[in-house]
Amino acid sequence: MNDNELITVLREQRGKVPMDTPVEQIIRRGRAVRARRRVPGVAAALGAAAAAAFAVSAALPVSHPASEPHAQLAAWTVARQADGSIKVTIRELRDPAGLQQRLRADGVPASVTFSGQQNPACQGYPGGGSQSQRRQLLGSVVTGPATGRDVMVIHPAALPSGAGLQINALFRHDPGQHGSLEGFSVGLVQASPQCTGS
Repeated sequence: MNDNELITVLREQRGKVPMDTPVEQIIRRGRAVRARRRVPGVAAALGAAAAAAFAVSAALPVSHPASEPHAQLAAWTVARQADGSIKVTIRELRDPAGLQQRLRADGVPASVTFSGQQNPACQGYPGGGSQSQRRQLLGSVVTGPATGRDVMVIHPAALPSGAGLQINALFRHDPGQHGSLEGFSVGLVQASPQCTGS
């Protein structure tokens, strides 16, 4: 017997079978059963989405700036740009070691110091790098005592082979005060584990 013959036999016997349950009740029951079967799948999907959202939020670096307009600004922020450059904004240089660590984590071999506290392990880069190399490396440097912040954009791909950055914070010392950030100097040094971490 093929499918068509089976369907024909069932249609012929349909009228002979007494049916006590209304059709609407059968349909409601079928929908309820299907809905109960979907609940575990939906719950699992929501659980997976929540776990993924938590994992992404836990993996975000803390020192990168928040995108919310009401966020409190940090002493400094390091943000990777879409073009691969790294934007460094310094409002206060309270933690040069933290800034150095953040830059190194973002692929910039760097030594960050306060003025007068040079890293003795750092040696100048031979020739200091050409002027065009320095322009390519530091896309823009804005020193702003009036705005209270300094901004520089670093292009890590433009670093000469074997070179790293030495960032030295310059302070203005006023009588009776601790001194305020006046700006910073940026120079090329020979990359080494003791100087730039690489």
